[in-house]
Amino acid sequence: MSIKTVWQKAGFKTWLVVFALGYCALRVPWLDTDPGIPSQWEYGYNATDEGYYLDGGKEKYLWGTYVDLPRGEAFTYGFSPLTHNLSYLAHRCFGLSTWTWRIPFALVTFLAYLALFTHVSRRIGPGCACATLLAATSLPMVVAYERTASNDVLIGSLLILAYTLAAGRGAWRIFVSALVAGAIVLVKPSVWVLLPIVAAGILETRKTRAVWFDVALFAVASLVAVGLWRGAAWLSVLPDAARAGVTAGEIITRTTTHYPLPKLFDFASHFKGLSCFPRDPSITMLGVAALFITAFPVALAAKDLAHGRFRARTLLFLAVPAYVAAVSVMNTIYTHYFLPVVMIIPVLLAAAAEAHDEDGAAAESAKTPWHVRALVFGLTLVALVAFLASLGGATDAPQAVQDFYSRIYNHPAKNVWLMTWPHILVFAALVTALAAFARGRAQAMRYGAVWFVCAAVGASVVFAALPAVRLAKYLRVEPGVYFAPLALNLAVAAFFFVALFALSGRGACRRTLVCALVACLALGLVATPNGRQAAEELLRPGTRHHARAARELAACLPQDAIVIGERSNQMLMSLPVRTATTFAANSDPIPVIEAILAAEPDAKLFALADSQHAYNLQHYREHQGEYALRPVKTLRMPSFSSGRLADVHLLRIYPLSRARRPSPSP
Repeated sequence: MSIKTVWQKAGFKTWLVVFALGYCALRVPWLDTDPGIPSQWEYGYNATDEGYYLDGGKEKYLWGTYVDLPRGEAFTYGFSPLTHNLSYLAHRCFGLSTWTWRIPFALVTFLAYLALFTHVSRRIGPGCACATLLAATSLPMVVAYERTASNDVLIGSLLILAYTLAAGRGAWRIFVSALVAGAIVLVKPSVWVLLPIVAAGILETRKTRAVWFDVALFAVASLVAVGLWRGAAWLSVLPDAARAGVTAGEIITRTTTHYPLPKLFDFASHFKGLSCFPRDPSITMLGVAALFITAFPVALAAKDLAHGRFRARTLLFLAVPAYVAAVSVMNTIYTHYFLPVVMIIPVLLAAAAEAHDEDGAAAESAKTPWHVRALVFGLTLVALVAFLASLGGATDAPQAVQDFYSRIYNHPAKNVWLMTWPHILVFAALVTALAAFARGRAQAMRYGAVWFVCAAVGASVVFAALPAVRLAKYLRVEPGVYFAPLALNLAVAAFFFVALFALSGRGACRRTLVCALVACLALGLVATPNGRQAAEELLRPGTRHHARAARELAACLPQDAIVIGERSNQMLMSLPVRTATTFAANSDPIPVIEAILAAEPDAKLFALADSQHAYNLQHYREHQGEYALRPVKTLRMPSFSSGRLADVHLLRIYPLSRARRPSPSP
């Protein structure tokens, strides 16, 4: 029996089982291991962030309230109550541990992907749906974060559920999808930027007498849902407020801790942020996915608009890069912020395949002999390859290049487009020429401007890494780490635009296009140094440093201890010991200590201090006349910066001069 026959005879249930097995095989065996892998490591996330967003569940399970104001735990409850609620549910079901609170997150995500599989299979068939979802869910950053209790993965899961609910028939879907989408506000305020994606699902199928009424009803239902969810969060902290003698509103305000949002009309900063997407390390972690959430949907939207049509999928294609743009202008940015739209790449592929099927008209051809067109096409392709190859020598730029680029998380000092615009123009011109030669003179006259704009968008994304290529020697990073993904992404971008505009004639096959795009994702996994390293690390057995540390700390800490430090709630999640993180106090433990001692003068205080994250120790030194530190134990834990093992010290804190300490207000 041929492969084609097997493919055709396999039904929905068979392909669903294949997807489920492939999906679970990359996640379930690692649910009890430490979060993160070195190649997908973002500063601090895998050392602290699970604890930041889960500790309230432990607090509720052990001591009856989500928030204890003197200790400042859980300091993120007002910002992200749903993650703490899921943590509480896990503790109620499984007790304390170093990993079982990931189970509710994993179940929600798996349910979302099952709904997504059903949605995509109805549009492109179950076989293509299985291939598409396996490729998209095998992206290293997706696998790495879905093994943890990540709030951005939770947002993506809620977005998928809301979209798939919205895309079917029945007026009830409007209200249920609005309720699910509104729950995103319990994780992050990004609900407002993601609602247009769900609205695209509402537009896909008419549910009442008029499409405009569907959208209006969804908008009202979403506002009501957001209000109801926020009200539920307010009610959940009423016991905490009564215990602390404050209002529930004050509890929510004091536990809403997040990075400042950008100013809406600060356009200079917005353009700087946009110009350097994807930033380092995003370029190596996102890889080809960066194009799937920017240039790819922009090209599809432009194609719809060029044909004079605006449909539900057009809104979807515009809403995805709009979300990316909104996140990109944040001054402090992390790659996992993009996970919600990376997770819905299969929706984009399915919509692209449907659009491809509708564009059945054969391409108009100019009356130019085929051998002349083939010659010009070949010469242009050679020019494009030569242009890409010429970038390989751009690794020894002067130190002044650093003025254009800020590594890791912050905005560049200057607009990166000031450095990359010549490369963007050349690349866009070459790709436009390729598409024009493939489609003919008549199509080039009609759509040439659209092709150029779309190619420029793709080039601007890819060339954002060019300053990092040139700065490699100064950043102590191998040039290949940046240049290899850069060259690969350019090649994939060229394929995208030629395929989208040159291969969309009547004879092209929908499955061929879908499989080609899936192959691009697979290529990004195996053809870049970061992709290969990530794949290797993802398949390793995994480490259990947090479980070992918890066992060792259990022998060192009394039950009534209070452990202070940014790592405290992550490392002590499995122990019935109170913690007090210092993140909300900008790593300064002194205000936290003073608040605790004001409430409990005889509190037994301990500190967790990271040798590579020494802000706490610096503050202790500045107050060495008031507090003495005695070493208790040293543990080896993954560091904040790279994930490599570093010393983390458990210290006993002894107050020396309480009389000089002012009593903080409650």
